[in-house]
Amino acid sequence: MTIKAIFFDLDDTLHDHLYPFSKAFKDTFPFLYEYMDVTSLYKKFRDFSDLLWKQYSSQQLTLEELRIARIVMALEYFQKSITNEQARRFQTQYEINSGSLQLFTEVPKLINEIKTQGKLVGIITNGPVQHQFNKINSLGLTSYVSRDHIFISDEVGVAKPNKQIFQHVAQKVNMIPSEIIYIGDSWPNDVVAPMEAGWKAIWYNHRKRLPDTGHKPMAEINQLLSIIDIVKEES
Repeated sequence: MTIKAIFFDLDDTLHDHLYPFSKAFKDTFPFLYEYMDVTSLYKKFRDFSDLLWKQYSSQQLTLEELRIARIVMALEYFQKSITNEQARRFQTQYEINSGSLQLFTEVPKLINEIKTQGKLVGIITNGPVQHQFNKINSLGLTSYVSRDHIFISDEVGVAKPNKQIFQHVAQKVNMIPSEIIYIGDSWPNDVVAPMEAGWKAIWYNHRKRLPDTGHKPMAEINQLLSIIDIVKEES
């Protein structure tokens, strides 16, 4: 089956999400930053964020509660305790730092090459609509991706890892699932969920995570430009 579209996750797939996290953690908790492995902490932060997003999506948590809980839980995993007020200060700094995001350097070349091959390029991301779109716009991604092909969970009404968001997108772009590849860094959100919806998946595993299930993506990569050759082979 010919691949007709490539959709990407946003956070830590098209831009470095670790940088604003690491800087906010250093600024807020300098006494912890000195001896903690911030990359490992960031991975747990993302894991808990994904876990709590299900509760946010079902209105069991507010967005503020989610943002406080994810850093508290991540630090508790490493047997470190912080107050909710400290978590709020971290979140404030994290949001400030997120205003100066930069694309991974390979992204413009990657997207242009995919579009040269005649394929549709899109983004599917979890998050509040304006917050996520502001990031997309500030990263310059609206120069490469049509707004019609940007799908944000709070706008759609369903979030990853619910496969329904992928079913919704396939219908919107009028393609059958097997014609679409999804690329992202999260195993449950960006590999399991699209595959359960019948899509193909490429796992961008640049943080060296471990899979949680027996799903077999079409590829596991740690360099974004590897996608170009993979897509050519599938065309």
